[in-house]
Amino acid sequence: METLIGTTTTTFNFALPTPQVNITAPSWDTFLLLAFVGGTVIYSFFVSRERLAIVLLSVYSALAVVLTTPVLVNAFSVMNSDDFFKYRLGSFIGGFLLLYALYSHNLSLRADIGHAWWQGILLSSLQVGLLMSSILYFIPKQYFTSIMAELFFTGDIARSVWILAPIGAMVIMRPHTHNTK
Repeated sequence: METLIGTTTTTFNFALPTPQVNITAPSWDTFLLLAFVGGTVIYSFFVSRERLAIVLLSVYSALAVVLTTPVLVNAFSVMNSDDFFKYRLGSFIGGFLLLYALYSHNLSLRADIGHAWWQGILLSSLQVGLLMSSILYFIPKQYFTSIMAELFFTGDIARSVWILAPIGAMVIMRPHTHNTK
């Protein structure tokens, strides 16, 4: 009697897919890269420190309202799946614009952050990334296929970084006063 013992080999592939950026045939990856870089450059040169703080506050507030308000969550849960993302994305953008208008007219924020030019650019890039991550989060993956979006904007780790990084940057950049009496 002949016995055949077979072995199976399991291999794991830990390589990350690389985003494809091609200017001649634009893809989602190209669009995301250009939007991020262009948004950061334009935003960092034309926005004051106070506006940076107001926009951050507006984005965080709009995210909190759309994702956690029970009335909205229940209303979105009974909607048709095709319309679900449109209403959630529209609610986020509408809430962001409304809160931005309210905050910019009603708050007198003195931003003690971003005094150096590099701090303004860093905060602008973190803010553009947070806004892009938030908007892409509401769009179903079936409507766009982008490795870059998953790796840098919509994945769990990427979203966590974009949400926490601006807060960390503002804490690190605040002026340190040394009172010696």
